[in-house]
Amino acid sequence: MRFADKIDEEDLRGLYRYWLSKKTSRFPPPRSSINPTELPRLLPMMFVIEVDHGQQRFRYRLAGQQVEDLVQTRLHGLWLDEALRSPLREFFDEGFCIAAFERKVHYRCNTLHLAGRPYIRYSRLLLPLSDDGERIDHLLGCIKLDGAINTRNPSQLEEHEITVSDVATFERDAYETLQ
Repeated sequence: MRFADKIDEEDLRGLYRYWLSKKTSRFPPPRSSINPTELPRLLPMMFVIEVDHGQQRFRYRLAGQQVEDLVQTRLHGLWLDEALRSPLREFFDEGFCIAAFERKVHYRCNTLHLAGRPYIRYSRLLLPLSDDGERIDHLLGCIKLDGAINTRNPSQLEEHEITVSDVATFERDAYETLQ
């Protein structure tokens, strides 16, 4: 089975194919080859993360409105550990580390419950980007929500319950060529 066939969400499958189409003789593709405006339908759900290998941290360089609505903060320029609180940060951080430091495409379907809000079902795709073809400099990501986001009670900000319903990480088969 091809990797694209393993992605349940049509929009995420489209983003994966877009990413594959941007590869050059080096793999993965460089950040400069990605133009989020080429995918206007996905812009509200997309994000670009800068990878800091020295500190093993992640900084938001682009975050669509639905991504910011999910975490209820403006993300541009923030480090992941500034934007999200524990244990939610560790939950997201794990996927970013797999994509950035293990050089893997990371696809995950989750059900997430934040205090004061209903359960949110979402799928997320993380795609590595590399300017030199070796070290991952950025991650291109997209979150596809299944349902609405409601405002949470700020007094309950620290109370998170995370339920993982399905997780899949795919390695080399993600590097297939388009046919």
